[in-house]
Amino acid sequence: MIHANEKALLLSVAAGDERSFQVLVQQYWPQVYGTALRLTRSPEQAKDLSQDIFVKLWNSREKLPEVENTGTFIYVCARNLIMDHVRKKVLHTDNLDMLTDHLATVSFSDAQSSLEYKELEKMLLAAIEELPEKVKQVFVLHRFNGLSHVQISQQLNISVVSSQTYIVRALRSIREYLRHHAEGVFILLLFLSNYFLG
Repeated sequence: MIHANEKALLLSVAAGDERSFQVLVQQYWPQVYGTALRLTRSPEQAKDLSQDIFVKLWNSREKLPEVENTGTFIYVCARNLIMDHVRKKVLHTDNLDMLTDHLATVSFSDAQSSLEYKELEKMLLAAIEELPEKVKQVFVLHRFNGLSHVQISQQLNISVVSSQTYIVRALRSIREYLRHHAEGVFILLLFLSNYFLG
């Protein structure tokens, strides 16, 4: 249950009182910034994201009177915005390109990292299995067997341009698959952020 003083603070913010909003920011900034910093590992990005979160909170302040738990509400707002940022960064096509290139060669000595990598590998392989057959064939030949587009075109009797197009389609499909299936996998995105943003 929300404390009476905190409820009054939220009502003041909802009414547009900027001084009350500053009190709210000062109270919850360490929590929001700490969460952003753990995920981005960049003080500058964490600061920018934290500012964005509180701006968004101010812009939707009319919802504050309905809030039952301020800490939880702000945490959920922060988590959603930060996770969206991380997803956009780590599930970028260029990053997937690099990731699949190194999928079979990256090794982790740390046991937890190894488990997270196995989870990532499993998710990537599931995404590849979802690809249309011809797209999957080209992707596997190119990314895992190391064949050039010319070699693939000869082996599958398709044009070089088709081979290149299939790779683009494959990466797009994999990215969308991961976006959809990694929605609740917080630890996976944390691992991905460490892999790509570190």
